[in-house]
Amino acid sequence: MADGGPARVTLWGTPRCLSTAFLKAMTNVDDSIVWHEPYLCVRRLGTDGADREKFRTTVEQGMKAKGFGGNFDAIIGMAKMLPFGYVGSEVSYQWIKEQLQADAPGKKLIFNKDMVEGIVDKYDAIPEGFRHVFLLRHPLKVFPSFKNMAKNNAPPGMMEGVDLRKLPGTGFMPAGYFYKELFDLYEYLKDSKPIVICTDDLQKNPEGVMKAYCKEIGIQYTEKILNWTDDGDAIMQKWMIAKESAMMLSSTTIHKNAFGSTGFGEPSELPDKAEMDEDIVEVVDKCMPYYEKMHKDRLQVE
Repeated sequence: MADGGPARVTLWGTPRCLSTAFLKAMTNVDDSIVWHEPYLCVRRLGTDGADREKFRTTVEQGMKAKGFGGNFDAIIGMAKMLPFGYVGSEVSYQWIKEQLQADAPGKKLIFNKDMVEGIVDKYDAIPEGFRHVFLLRHPLKVFPSFKNMAKNNAPPGMMEGVDLRKLPGTGFMPAGYFYKELFDLYEYLKDSKPIVICTDDLQKNPEGVMKAYCKEIGIQYTEKILNWTDDGDAIMQKWMIAKESAMMLSSTTIHKNAFGSTGFGEPSELPDKAEMDEDIVEVVDKCMPYYEKMHKDRLQVE
């Protein structure tokens, strides 16, 4: 802990990189405040979000294509009725920064889990006094999972026949397919000594990696960090989360595996690239140079 205050950490990642499982682990740290993707929410829904209109248009078009009326405001209205969380469509980047930097008497950890696209072109909104951690998963594991998730959970009609190469510009994927953005942010924060955690290392040796991580950020490791409840909906109510995000997570299977998990689990085998769809192969090839550069700097445990 710096200057006697809480350790402050932001975990940056791509979709499908075990970041929600990591968030559940951090929820088990005593005297902690944990945030769920505030920057991504602001980018898509917030008052000064760069993708606010694109995201809204894409969602409404997908809903209308299947005869669902496409009333985005009605979705926001329903979300506001949740008894917990903040209203993401009413906050700004500056508000998020101020909340993360705010004094937290009696707390040992302020932890924010976020997606890297949320901070693109908004580095001035990065809070001061934070240690930055990058959760790195192999692109060949990320993109097949991301494509299946998109097909199964997007508004009706939006992702049918989805081609990953066409997603940048829709509000669902940045121009660099997540990994360029992750690498750019890593380079920007290099002087602050960011930590890179490889998800395969984490799943093969969760105790060793999490002990090393806790030592790096200045909190005490306990066995509770590796064992948590499988009731994701209940845990979510402990988070600082936008009401809109909470409603989405409760009504989709986006985080089904993470919500139902009780630990990090075993690493999956690397898929055979020759069996992947053409768009996945092309996107993976574009992302591998960034992945490989960051992987060399990963936290290594004996």
